[in-house]
Amino acid sequence: MTERSPGHLRRRLAIALVSLTVAAAGVQGISYWVAEQWVERTSLERLLEDEMAHLVVTEAAPGEKAATDRALRYYRTSRGSTIPAALEGLDGGWHSDVELDNKIYQVLVSELPNQDRVFLLYDKTLSQGRERQLLLLFAGGVVVVALLGFWASQQLARRALAPLEILVGEIRRLDPEMPGTRLRLGGDRELRVIAEALNVHMIKLEALVERERAFAAAASHELRTPLAVISGAAELLSAQLPETSAPPLRRIERAVTQARRDLDALLALSRVREPPPASDLVLEQLLPEWAEPYIAGVSTQIVWQLQPRLLLAPSGSLNIVFTNVLRNALRAAGPNGEVTVLLDAQRISVEDNGPGIPAAELPRVFEPHFRGRDGGTGIGLYVAQALAHRHGWRLTLANREASGARAELWFDGETA
Repeated sequence: MTERSPGHLRRRLAIALVSLTVAAAGVQGISYWVAEQWVERTSLERLLEDEMAHLVVTEAAPGEKAATDRALRYYRTSRGSTIPAALEGLDGGWHSDVELDNKIYQVLVSELPNQDRVFLLYDKTLSQGRERQLLLLFAGGVVVVALLGFWASQQLARRALAPLEILVGEIRRLDPEMPGTRLRLGGDRELRVIAEALNVHMIKLEALVERERAFAAAASHELRTPLAVISGAAELLSAQLPETSAPPLRRIERAVTQARRDLDALLALSRVREPPPASDLVLEQLLPEWAEPYIAGVSTQIVWQLQPRLLLAPSGSLNIVFTNVLRNALRAAGPNGEVTVLLDAQRISVEDNGPGIPAAELPRVFEPHFRGRDGGTGIGLYVAQALAHRHGWRLTLANREASGARAELWFDGETA
């Protein structure tokens, strides 16, 4: 998931302001255009009507009017005018965009008694040229307004979001391992309220984290004591009992050693800067040893497909991840099922031939305290994923095409 910076928000704000500015300029320009067209048309019609009334009353000759006013052309049937063919079919009243002699005219036709018809034509060529010029001027004005608006909106957005960028920088400066660090309150009143709320929230979080760390430390101390007692008792029994008792005692010693490593791995989750110590792990040998306590006495068939793999990693962390996944697979496969463990250079894969995971549950399998139909505590996969993420690995869980599920631990953090 990508992080959106204040610069991205600034661009969005600038685009919004420019869009509003251009829209306002466009609406205003269109309003002026409509108003200008209405005024021009109304004025022209009024002038032409007055002009026609004057010409009809004075009975002016067509040639006289055509010679004195090039923008007007006047025809009257009773005065012997030759009516152009483009005008003969026109009814009385106004007619727009009538083409005559490669020009466009506004035509007023008046029906007089005795089948006398009067035609007054106004040449719109010049006015149309002016309209095109106005349109170009309007488009240029919108472009200029957009450029000026963009520049002004950038300056406004930069000034408006400057306190937010400062607050983001303060949040990024916070160190989770440095308790007591607080956001410095700026001069902006609204953002100061946010900073104060975040500071109060951090105080509560620090108290919660400190309580959890204290609990983890106390639990570690309390658990190490009985583990030490068990280890000492096993050593004492090993010295006193015959050699035939050695295998069970060695299993006890391995379990105690692994329990100590598991404690170290779990405690590492609460310490961001202190990862558990890593060592070279021969995985093709360790995986069967780690699985032994969970597969002993079960009828589920285990198929091992292990390639040689040496991995530098904390033993406790990898053990917890692997055994949690293995336990889930054994539980899903059932007593008569089959579990396949595959190891290669990139991953550990654990497959089962059980019923698979319901589609509705699949997105939630790594959530804490989520229990599927197979039961469990609801915490194992959550801890396994947290440990995998901590060490840069990637843990995935999906249904197989045939049946069952497949869990894969990718060592490089990327899936194939």
